[in-house]
Amino acid sequence: MMEFLSLAWRFRKRLVGIWLVVMVIVLVRVLTMQAMYTSECLLVPLSLEQVDELSQSGLRMPSASKLFSGGGGRDDYMIVAFLRSRQLTDRVIEDLELKKELFSDRWDAEAKKWIGRSGGEPGRQASRRGMSGRIDVLYDEYTSLLTLRVHWPTPDGSKRVADGYLSVADKMLREAAIAEGDRRIQELERELSLTAIHDVGVYLAGEMTAAISSLTSIRARAMYAFRVIDPPVLPDVKSWPPRGFLMILAAFVTAAVELGVLAGLYLRGSVGPNPGQE
Repeated sequence: MMEFLSLAWRFRKRLVGIWLVVMVIVLVRVLTMQAMYTSECLLVPLSLEQVDELSQSGLRMPSASKLFSGGGGRDDYMIVAFLRSRQLTDRVIEDLELKKELFSDRWDAEAKKWIGRSGGEPGRQASRRGMSGRIDVLYDEYTSLLTLRVHWPTPDGSKRVADGYLSVADKMLREAAIAEGDRRIQELERELSLTAIHDVGVYLAGEMTAAISSLTSIRARAMYAFRVIDPPVLPDVKSWPPRGFLMILAAFVTAAVELGVLAGLYLRGSVGPNPGQE
């Protein structure tokens, strides 16, 4: 142990020099990191009311929830999966016009057009990559609470995107349920116009009444897919980067790597203590 400490002391100038160079590089990188603000909201997933579920018959037609999940299952799981879907991400980017913010270096704000020499308008895949890491959807199965976090370079931007994300998601799920309800009503109208049996006509009329009632309820609900407990707020502190923590971490990691390399060389016998030198 004393021999290793003597070796470390002999190479102290090199070790300190390398450590300082690394820390300067880390400092420059940390200071140039893009700051992020996080707007967070707390939600409760609601039961996805559908025309078919309120129908009086035993028939089961494709429901609104299945339009996004491809199958049955708990509504809260479907809502969480939809909030993480590429389909929703694409719609949010389009409706909120986020491409101009995600790729500001390609957008000429004065001319209001994309700069061709900088790559032009980004495609769908590039836009998704630009959104990567900016949206977090967390779900607690025990409490059935859903947390949405939006990370954005500006405080007002993070809140605006969070509000828009919720609005677009609820709108898409509601539109899917309404479209399915309209399809069901049209189908019942067609069957009713073709039937010649009185009892069947009465049965289909009851089905149509239930379908119209359910469709009216879907349109009237203030929020279709979830209830907002804590709405998105305007953040007043940066959530990223934690510059102090990163600098301390880099300092310890760099020192540990240096000592590890020196210990490896010492054990291999590549270097050894030299009492005659400092």
